Amino acid sequence: MKYIYTLIVLIIGCFLAIQGSINTQLTSYLKHPLQGALVNFLVGTITLVGLNIIFKTHIPDWAHVKTAPIYLFLGGCLGAIFVSSVIFFIPKIGVTTVLAASIAGQLIAASIIDHYGFFGFTVHTISAGKVIGILLLLAGIFMIQKY
Repeated sequence: MKYIYTLIVLIIGCFLAIQGSINTQLTSYLKHPLQGALVNFLVGTITLVGLNIIFKTHIPDWAHVKTAPIYLFLGGCLGAIFVSSVIFFIPKIGVTTVLAASIAGQLIAASIIDHYGFFGFTVHTISAGKVIGILLLLAGIFMIQKY
């Protein structure tokens, strides 16, 4: 099952390249990357409302929402920064470089989170193989930019 989930996530990862490309094209009509990101999140919000209706979820209980630590709400901010930066950088360095660099950054942060068990996750110590994999990806970014 683990390999099937990995394949599904790999396919979903392809959506990021498509999303960034579409958002960049949308921005050409709107004239600013932040406007493209805003429209992206507006459409995403409408989509999520629709999915919640389809799956018959309930409106979050605001009493429970208010008990969550404030830093947990940064996810939305980080998502907005990511989407906005992708829209901004794709025309400058290309989809491949943007996504390769963002994936390398994700893997570096993920390795640190796993190694120390931040956010209450189970510790998965970093290994030489993981470090080598990240270094190979960084080398790949260099190759992508050069050629």
